[in-house]
Amino acid sequence: MNKERIGNRRIIHAFDAGSPSALAVSGLVSRFHAWRGASGRRYLATVHGAGEAPAYEGAVIVLARREPDGTRLAVWAGRAPRTPRALARLAQMKRAEEVHVHLIAERDEERAAVEADLVTVAAAPLVPEAAGFLAAP
Repeated sequence: MNKERIGNRRIIHAFDAGSPSALAVSGLVSRFHAWRGASGRRYLATVHGAGEAPAYEGAVIVLARREPDGTRLAVWAGRAPRTPRALARLAQMKRAEEVHVHLIAERDEERAAVEADLVTVAAAPLVPEAAGFLAAP
């Protein structure tokens, strides 16, 4: 693991925007879900089970779990890893039940803008114990 990433924390701005109501009559409502970013923009994503999602390398994903009231809670957001196995492991580590894949942003600049709207990555302050743990012997 990259030492620069160890101290980083992810502030999730992805808020449950529900499923598109237009899909209710088609029976596809369970396959799609929308997330709202910090800007208020809505991002449509396809919904996959945590262990079944294909890895669209570089796509923006939201890892989610369902709340008792049926809403979804984003537990992680960012770029998809390279392999389905790595994605499944990430979902397992975050205790996510679903992987939501946003495929509409095609260019890297568009994906970067979507990712920035859904999540902020900030350096977390290290406590002295953690700093000692990371120091080379």
